[in-house]
This record gives sequence, C-alpha cells and structure tokens, in this order.
Amino acid sequence: MKIDWAALGIVAVVSIGMAVLFTVLLSTGIRSVSAANLRRHQGGSATAVLAGGYALLGLAGLLVLFGLWLIVPQLH
Repeated sequence: MKIDWAALGIVAVVSIGMAVLFTVLLSTGIRSVSAANLRRHQGGSATAVLAGGYALLGLAGLLVLFGLWLIVPQLH
C-alpha cells in the first residue's frame, strides 16, 4: 500500500481553507445582520448592511450545499 502524500496534503489544505472561509462568511454575516438591526433600532438606515449580511449568510449556505454535492455521489 502506497500513500500519495501530495494528494493528502492538498485535501488537508483545501479542507482547512474551506473551514476558515465558511467561518469567516458565517460570522461576518451574523455580525452584519446584528449591526443592521442595532442601527435600525437607533433610527438609522441599514438597508445596505442588512443586504450584505444576508448575502454573506447565503454564500455560507451555498458553500455547505456545494460540500454536500461533492460528498454525495448520487447527486452527480
């Protein structure tokens, strides 16, 4: 049995990178939506911040769906 260490390294780097990307998208989206709600309660306009927050949350959701599509062979 021979282990392809280069392929294992690529999988590890991509997995860690996507985990960091997902965490950044999710936390930034939640923070943006929360900040927009605070601005709205203080009487300001926060439409752009709220839309950006929901867009980031949507991207995080799409990243999860893409990962599921890669894992489940029946979806290909």
